[in-house]
Amino acid sequence: MSLFLALLVAGAEPDAANPLYKALLDPGLAVGGDARVKLPAPTMPDGLDAAKQKAVVQKLIGTDYAYEEFTRNSVVAPFKMVIRDEKSGDDKLPVRGVDVWFVAHGDFSALDDEKFLDRLLNSGRGAGGKSAEIPADELAKRKIAIPPEFAKREHFGRVEFDFLDKVRLTATGRTVWSKSADSLVAAAEVDPRFENAWQSVTKDGDGVKLGQATAYSGVGLYVKLTKLAEPAGAVFVEQHVVFTEPTGWFGGANLLRSKLPPAMTKTVRSMRAEWSKGK
Repeated sequence: MSLFLALLVAGAEPDAANPLYKALLDPGLAVGGDARVKLPAPTMPDGLDAAKQKAVVQKLIGTDYAYEEFTRNSVVAPFKMVIRDEKSGDDKLPVRGVDVWFVAHGDFSALDDEKFLDRLLNSGRGAGGKSAEIPADELAKRKIAIPPEFAKREHFGRVEFDFLDKVRLTATGRTVWSKSADSLVAAAEVDPRFENAWQSVTKDGDGVKLGQATAYSGVGLYVKLTKLAEPAGAVFVEQHVVFTEPTGWFGGANLLRSKLPPAMTKTVRSMRAEWSKGK
């Protein structure tokens, strides 16, 4: 799911400075018809002291990991992932939620560098896929205007990539990010104001055969990076994603629970490695 991320107001609370993030929390992501799914609130709020932050982490990991193991400065330290089923009001259009938490180590102030931030959030995406910024004239045709104060924090990009080697998505994503003294939030969605589609992917000899393009919408996510008071240099990373999964994607097979953990392992390790390099 990290490819959707391809898709700073210092001192401000992230939700006040990030309208997309705020909307994903409430009223939630549109997932077909009148149905909406609210993304979960951040696990790690801003403004907590070291003891309260540690309590949040300990409650999250429970008996799965020791606190010292989960927060250690290592690319291969553990992470936690939960895959959820959400209700959409349409049995033919299941909705999934994926939540990921881990700790990375690096200089939090490096997030002030836009190039570093872009590199960090897109780490682990691999060699496949295409992406391109949507030019201003294309936005104007759809009467989309980015306010001047969001010029560097709101972007629209066209992406094409294969999800779990079974589905090709071609979509336009909107991303908005914001930064406070304690955290950074990057929110993204597949924008329904554009033409977005999915196609089945099958191997055909040495090539790839694509199925018929079908309209697609219903993807929203945010990543929150929160500076920890302890251990020194540690950052708590949480990613929350909600997306519609048409029944035609995997032919009824439950691939998420088998194929997503290895893919997420790669993404988490890549982000940790990227952060350790610094700017």
